[in-house]
Amino acid sequence: MHKRLLLFFGVFVSCTLFVHAQKNAIVFGIIRDSLGRAIADVNVAGIATDQLTISNERGYFQLSLPANTPVEIGFSYIGRPNKRIALRLLAPGEKYELNVNMEYGVRLTEVVVSEERDRDKVSVQTINPKTVTTLPNVSGSFESILKTLPGVTSNNELSSQYNVRGGNYDENLIYVNDIEIYRPFLPRSGQQEGLSFIHTELVENVKFSAGGFEARYGDKLSSVLDIQYKKPKKFAASTNLSFLGAQTHVEGSLPNRRFTYLLGARYWTNQYVVSTLDTKGSYKPSFSDVQTLLTYHVKDNLSVSFLGSYAQNKYLVVPDTRETVFGTVKQALALRIFFNGQDLMEYRTATGALSVNYQPTQKLQLKLYSSVFYSNENELFTIEGAYRLEEVETDFGSDNFGKSKASKGIGYFLNNARNQINAVVMNAGHRGYYTIGNNSLQWGAQIQAEQISDKLNEWRYVDSLGFAQPSLVNREIVMQEYISANNTLNSYRLNGYVQNSQVLNKVNNMRINYGLRSNWWSYNKENVISPRIQFSFEPNRGYNRALAAGSVKGNPKRDIILKAAVGFYYQPPFYRELRNFSGQLNTNIKAQRSIHYIAGGDINFKAWDRPFKFFAEAYYKQLDNLIPYEIDNVRVRYFADNSASGYATGIDMRVNGEFVKGTESWLSVSILNTEEKINGVVDAAGNNVKPKYVRRPTDQRVNVSLMFQDYLPKFPTYRMYLNLVYGSGLPFGPPDRNRYNDIQTMPSYRRVDIGFLKVVVDENDTQKAGWKRYFNSAMVGLEIFNMLDVQNTISYLWIQDVEARTWAVPNYLTGRRVNLKVVAKF
Repeated sequence: MHKRLLLFFGVFVSCTLFVHAQKNAIVFGIIRDSLGRAIADVNVAGIATDQLTISNERGYFQLSLPANTPVEIGFSYIGRPNKRIALRLLAPGEKYELNVNMEYGVRLTEVVVSEERDRDKVSVQTINPKTVTTLPNVSGSFESILKTLPGVTSNNELSSQYNVRGGNYDENLIYVNDIEIYRPFLPRSGQQEGLSFIHTELVENVKFSAGGFEARYGDKLSSVLDIQYKKPKKFAASTNLSFLGAQTHVEGSLPNRRFTYLLGARYWTNQYVVSTLDTKGSYKPSFSDVQTLLTYHVKDNLSVSFLGSYAQNKYLVVPDTRETVFGTVKQALALRIFFNGQDLMEYRTATGALSVNYQPTQKLQLKLYSSVFYSNENELFTIEGAYRLEEVETDFGSDNFGKSKASKGIGYFLNNARNQINAVVMNAGHRGYYTIGNNSLQWGAQIQAEQISDKLNEWRYVDSLGFAQPSLVNREIVMQEYISANNTLNSYRLNGYVQNSQVLNKVNNMRINYGLRSNWWSYNKENVISPRIQFSFEPNRGYNRALAAGSVKGNPKRDIILKAAVGFYYQPPFYRELRNFSGQLNTNIKAQRSIHYIAGGDINFKAWDRPFKFFAEAYYKQLDNLIPYEIDNVRVRYFADNSASGYATGIDMRVNGEFVKGTESWLSVSILNTEEKINGVVDAAGNNVKPKYVRRPTDQRVNVSLMFQDYLPKFPTYRMYLNLVYGSGLPFGPPDRNRYNDIQTMPSYRRVDIGFLKVVVDENDTQKAGWKRYFNSAMVGLEIFNMLDVQNTISYLWIQDVEARTWAVPNYLTGRRVNLKVVAKF
């Protein structure tokens, strides 16, 4: 009897639930961003109903809604515009799939920093480069956008290089599709560099870490830039024309999407800009490259891709005259030089990489890759000059105001170089990814061979007031600076890593990433081990999610995430660190070491009813086995011995959000202090100098940058983009190879670039007619580089006068220039 009653009750309940379920319909789907990646924690609600849910880590959501009733679903997420979708009438019991794309909160330009997906990563900032081409950019490099981020500094608008938290240019890793990218060896100045490897229109995703990065990234002291090129789904193309050059690209796939292609070409010349330098003459720079990414999907889980690049860069200048006025109001000086000769910098680089990706299961992904980098660089110059150093009249009441009133010295110099370097870097490796439960395991191994041939022949002759250098000593000619070397380096490296990312607590999104990296180099037989760990959690996440789900009542708490990292970062020498000022290689050189300690976090908040984010991180880097160096423009010259130790400490802050409704802008502020102690220094008298802390060459104490966007409210197709950079002065000193004498400070770096843009064809316009239907978007822009025409100093030329005083004559960077550009996308 009891069994019959239980059976009847069970059947009754089941029928009741079935009838109730038939009154509702199920709506489900996946929420993705503009890059096709799943978004977790999106609030999903049925408008005018009590149904509410949140998307999970895979972006999946499911909602039960009344059937046969008009219903709207609302989607909301911090940092993105809310979205409402009206549904058709759904039948009882129907299961309706609705996949949603949520765009960023940036409508005018989609340069978005710190996407929520990577919010838990320490010091990682994600950039969407969809329309980076709209920003004023004198160098034409993608890296210019990095210089507006906290912790990143650069005092040279012509260069794509950057310093990160007190490090130099050689301490930054760059990857494109997991392939490490190398930069040329010989350029001395920013105008000689040419194009950087990264082609803006080919880029899909960018991650940048200013420190504390994971073990899967390689062996450098300061930062990592991780680039992923596009995976095309349909045909698209673009063209960008300006006074500085042109770049174009085309992308697409076959109808079955088995084969996809990316192809980009660029031509760049900075002749229009460098003509504002103090040195006048005939400038003939020419930089060009072509890149491609070809991918073939053998099966749904197996693909083969090829990344290729070839670049040819030539910088030729025939200098004529130079006039530089410097000094103070009380004592102004002018240096006038008359040149003869020419300077040629020419280099060709090529990169080829083949990779195979295989995903046997949903949890396991395997990758094999191999790449080759080749560089052939030549530096040829013979330049002679006669100079005159004069004192300038500064009395406003004098008839000769601004003219020469006294000669301080005359002289002659002859600089000559015939330098050549050839480098080949070959590697092959494997990477693996495995996900199980709350753990994401990654591992990798690589073998790399390097062949470098370096021929140096460089000397300098100076005759100042009849005292000539070189001089004749014991019947031997002694040059002021003479370098002659013929070096060959053949070596190989073995490196590998293993790391795990683990979710400790889903409620508060508590995560930990720990890993170990190893690197062995055959040249010095040294192996270094690098343990690294990162930790993050969101203290109020559980409460806010419960509040959004309706399980608790109250007011939302601050959306905060806290992060910390500790890790060892070794940098084994590549080549330039081995070579001293005389061109000789030090076979006993060891890897430099930096121990990172980082703590910080960020907070999402609203101001003026618009989304904002404030980010702050404090760091301390313990530096050991340092190789001291000097910087002249962009040329880094090493002392080639591990004779220094030091530290770098500071704090980075940024606030970004909609300062103007519908646009993304940000303000970055960085405070830095980095110093080092150098052992074995000898002064001019031959006495040992007691080690003490001295500012490192990259010790820029304060750096402020602003990227601001605006538009006319009644005419939103008229837009404005502003880049503002301020950097306090760097240390410098006489070229005596004694770092303890670098106690003077350069003037601060100040620069404002502004761009005005008119959108001719809006990509969001679905009613294009006439000629506009052939374009996805089109715009015309006017840019003003160095709007305030500030004379920024990059380095110094040292001149001696009749009183045996040595003067530091500033080498100024570029002046004001107006640029016109046209951008079209198809």
